[in-house]
Amino acid sequence: MNDDETKLWLRLLGCSSQIARVINRRLRDRFEYSLARLHVLEVLSASKRGVALSQLASALMVPQSNVTALVNELVKVGHVRRVTAEADRRVQVVLLTKAGRAMLRRLRTEQTRSLSALFLDVPREDIASLLMDLTAFEQAVSANLELNSSKRRAARKRRRQPPARPPRRRVASQSRAKK
Repeated sequence: MNDDETKLWLRLLGCSSQIARVINRRLRDRFEYSLARLHVLEVLSASKRGVALSQLASALMVPQSNVTALVNELVKVGHVRRVTAEADRRVQVVLLTKAGRAMLRRLRTEQTRSLSALFLDVPREDIASLLMDLTAFEQAVSANLELNSSKRRAARKRRRQPPARPPRRRVASQSRAKK
């Protein structure tokens, strides 16, 4: 990785972290809610049938133990509920409750207000341009990740296969003996 790539990654990470800290603080101050809880509600809002804890952890890119703790908190306040999956009785599925949907609407409104305040002095054209650039950037990174993933899968497959044996060559003494 060259110096510009490192700087870009650190800049993206820094901006993202700053924005997340501001939104998290505002959600805590107004609603006693964390950004992590909001993310759980967002994922659950996209599903009518509920989401298994393992799928939720994967969607949030966090360990399942973290998701379990968040879900426990949300069950306590009545914003989500757990049910047993119909297809597999061993699996717990998490669903958004009516109170959870109402809270999600309020949290989204506060998040929008926070972002508007943070981006107040950024010209709309700059936001649109950056959004297009970041979309292209994300697509390129995703394509490279997929390419690298395919290469890793192929390498693992090659490692699992026994090496091909070269054909046995006759030793000169064996050749003469047959003559």
